[in-house]
Amino acid sequence: MDYVAPSDLVNSVVAAGEKKARLSIKDLLIRGFYSGLALGVATTLAVTVAVQSGMPFLGALLFPWGFASIVLFGMELVTGNFAIMTTAMLAKRVRFGKALNNWLWVYLGNFLGCLFVAVLMGYSLTNGGTADPSPVGEKIMAIALAKTVAVKELGASGFALFIVRAIFCNFLVCLATMLGSVSKSVIGKFFGCWFPIFAFVTLGLEHIVVNMFFILTGMVLGAPITGMDMVFWDFLPVTIGNVIGGGVFIGGLLFATHYSKPQPKMVPSMPVEEPAREPVIR
Repeated sequence: MDYVAPSDLVNSVVAAGEKKARLSIKDLLIRGFYSGLALGVATTLAVTVAVQSGMPFLGALLFPWGFASIVLFGMELVTGNFAIMTTAMLAKRVRFGKALNNWLWVYLGNFLGCLFVAVLMGYSLTNGGTADPSPVGEKIMAIALAKTVAVKELGASGFALFIVRAIFCNFLVCLATMLGSVSKSVIGKFFGCWFPIFAFVTLGLEHIVVNMFFILTGMVLGAPITGMDMVFWDFLPVTIGNVIGGGVFIGGLLFATHYSKPQPKMVPSMPVEEPAREPVIR
């Protein structure tokens, strides 16, 4: 049957966390780079469709293909790993140091993937650096400013706002990760991922890897964003919120209600033959 029961799902997530904890730095960076690359291209497509059609809904509807490819290809996305590694830690199968190692290297790989796409897209959206940014480029710059400079202008309330938006965002993203694991078929995984991702884009929530792409591309295109604007006013609150949304409200809740420690398989005991008794000589 094309369905994984909740208890089996949580056990499989724990096993996935153990596997991720054993991955080499090379694999974490390569798989993380792919995820940043895929989400950067998917984000550009979504913005392009929204600008050309005047209907942001259509862009949000197309965006999830990038996330679905990450799930299907077994790549590394730090937001999904916030839930997976937390579940494995709660099951006492992965130590915090190993989980943190995974998060940091995947975070870096995601960043490098986004930076790579940002540089190339910046080149493309300015006609090879010979023209002003296209309408799509201008829209990306506006979004980048809204995610950094505008947050700084709000101060502490803006910082808190982005934590809240990031919590809801990664609740949906990690829900997509789990729904992608509930089905065993490609089509089931694809559509399981699709709708929560569509929801977070439509709601305008904050995803650290998507924000990496927006801000880096905005900076490449010339948006007046400083490193402090990027790191303190976006990366920090969004990362905090994403950890809470995925680790607590998906990984933690599913573990608390569905995890059952796998029972060791019982080996049937073999009948023991009694040794032959010596005949009694009277």
